[in-house]
Amino acid sequence: MKITPALAYEKLRQDAQSQNKIILHKDGKFYHVYEWSAWLLKTLVCTEELQRERGDAKMLQINRFVTKSGEYVLAGFPLDSVGKYIPEYDELQEMEGGDLCVSITLSDEMLQLTTEQLQAEFEEWKNAQPIKEGRKSNNQIHNGNKQAPALARSGVFGIISDVLSYPVEQKTPAENIEFISMMKQRIVALL
Repeated sequence: MKITPALAYEKLRQDAQSQNKIILHKDGKFYHVYEWSAWLLKTLVCTEELQRERGDAKMLQINRFVTKSGEYVLAGFPLDSVGKYIPEYDELQEMEGGDLCVSITLSDEMLQLTTEQLQAEFEEWKNAQPIKEGRKSNNQIHNGNKQAPALARSGVFGIISDVLSYPVEQKTPAENIEFISMMKQRIVALL
């Protein structure tokens, strides 16, 4: 789903029946979670405490973007990681276009708040998220030298391909050291 309808859908949370829904918007090989859904995901379902307890190397990141038409928060993860980021839920429904609607149980504290109070909690959380500046620079890369990203990818993938295809078991230790040294030089050249 495109970002504009996804954000519009998130703003439709006016009734109590929609307050416990996390909408996962399928975008290629990822699910993106916006606004209210991102808030529920990060504060109730996949909290940093949960991620620390299970030993996750990297925390689920929330990014806040400011655009000409407003601002929004976003989290994303691969399609096959739903069970990792949403380990418990009440109900899961597939929506149009491969999107998912996940119903969760709200905390007792949240159940006692009015819609306006919940909205205020969400806004406070949203405003506390750091603003991500990366979108514009990403566009500049694609609008500028179009060969640079391709060369960078080919260099990295070329190195990975060479490492994976190198027959380390069939080479002498001296040849292996020489190969590693050559790969280090190629990596430094990319930096």
